[in-house]
Amino acid sequence: MFRKITSLVSFFSIIILSITSVVLYLVPQGRVAYWANWNLLGLSKEQWGDIHICTGVLFLVASILHIWLNWKPIMAYLKKKSGAANFSSPAFFISLIITLYVVIGAVAGVPPMNNILEFSAHLKDQGAVKYGVPPYGHAELSSLGVFCKRMGLDADKAIASLKAAQIAVESPKQSLKELAGKAGITPKELHEIILKDQPGATKKTDSHKKNEATHENDAKAKPAPKNEAHENGAAGMGLGKLTLEQYCERQNIELNTALAILEKEGAVVDKSTPIRDIAGMLDMNSPREIGKLLHP
Repeated sequence: MFRKITSLVSFFSIIILSITSVVLYLVPQGRVAYWANWNLLGLSKEQWGDIHICTGVLFLVASILHIWLNWKPIMAYLKKKSGAANFSSPAFFISLIITLYVVIGAVAGVPPMNNILEFSAHLKDQGAVKYGVPPYGHAELSSLGVFCKRMGLDADKAIASLKAAQIAVESPKQSLKELAGKAGITPKELHEIILKDQPGATKKTDSHKKNEATHENDAKAKPAPKNEAHENGAAGMGLGKLTLEQYCERQNIELNTALAILEKEGAVVDKSTPIRDIAGMLDMNSPREIGKLLHP
């Protein structure tokens, strides 16, 4: 019974992993997906990623149990007729070489792994063209007031434009994401409404597109340093998911002091706001940079 359950869990989880892998391969870059409120089957990019990670852990556990339960049959593949372990069989070496080639090839950028990665990058670039690119990282998390200040826009005119479009604005401290969600539109569409009555908005938008294109080309031509990529990746995920209150408790920081510092910097948050969102509001490359701000 236990053996059957383990095998079926492995089977079902690999199906889910295959589906989520395809979705994450095709999905636009994170900032584009959040800006355009991208979703597939009602699930956001982040939710698809969460499913992929959790199912991956389930598959890993099931695989370990499956190996333990089927250890003898597995070892039988590696044994000669005499019964001794045979690590020199063609099947063993071919399997090992194929696996290592894919792993090392993905890092070294050799065919066909580099073609797979380049095609994924192409699809993400097409997503940026289709859905638009935010003016800066996680712009949707900025309050309306901070967003207008950073973009050099007239906040009063922005509010007037939104109200004219039947979008209720209770306070300039509301984030673009909150306003867009209540209006049933994307942050990108909200941004377009804000720009309608702004002087020189077209000129600014064209300039931004040029700068964004230059930034994208530079990013492709010059990969990020390993330490920066590490901070933006898995190393920053645990820290980024902490709330401000949890972070302050771990770092022995007075919560009210932290709130005051962040508000002074333009991030209007509360104790339950995730560190990742705060970093996005302040256009930081990594949640770790919050520490530099709160620990002067």
